[in-house]
Amino acid sequence: MKHVFIVTFGRTGSTALLKALNAIDGAFIRGQNGALLCSLAEAAETLADKHRERSGNRARLTGNPWYGIGEARPDAFADALAENFVSHVLRPPEGTRITGFKEINYTDETLSDRAFEAVIRFMLTRFEDPRIIFLTRDPADASQSGWWQDRDRDVVIDVLEMTIERFQRAHAAHPDRSFLIDHAQFDRSPAGLVPLLDWLGETLPETVLADALEERLLHLN
Repeated sequence: MKHVFIVTFGRTGSTALLKALNAIDGAFIRGQNGALLCSLAEAAETLADKHRERSGNRARLTGNPWYGIGEARPDAFADALAENFVSHVLRPPEGTRITGFKEINYTDETLSDRAFEAVIRFMLTRFEDPRIIFLTRDPADASQSGWWQDRDRDVVIDVLEMTIERFQRAHAAHPDRSFLIDHAQFDRSPAGLVPLLDWLGETLPETVLADALEERLLHLN
């Protein structure tokens, strides 16, 4: 299967994009899950780091605080975390060609640079045929939408600008496996999603795309 991860922040049109991608035959891409994958990536990184740092002859002695850490299998552990995430969280039905999810918790308020890099690395190394879609929106526009309006506008704009820079750096580091798209490119313009679909190797009628772009967050209606 292709594994598609929509990496974004709140109020970018990610729900409309999600609906559009799920219109692809054989696609079951889920919504948010509370940034669960970030926690799994952190666990995988922690074991890999401690295995590398603490393994050695002394760790084989029962009196050592890190006794047995050398017997751990970091790669197998990380692979199992990814497999269980797909099997028990995403749960794609039989016949699925494309699965994944969208998540908005990638700002530096909720995720350090190290943790962000770890989850991107986890996505790209632990899943079959991984694709990351970095979805952005003009910070000034986003700051006037949804819950962002309840916060200091200058602070929100700063946070979102730094988040976009984070996405841009990650895209530059992984140009073949990621796609950078802005809300303005497809907001009420079905043709704006065509380059993304081409990159994914998929097609959809413009009428289907137009319907998806009318999607609204149900909990805000």
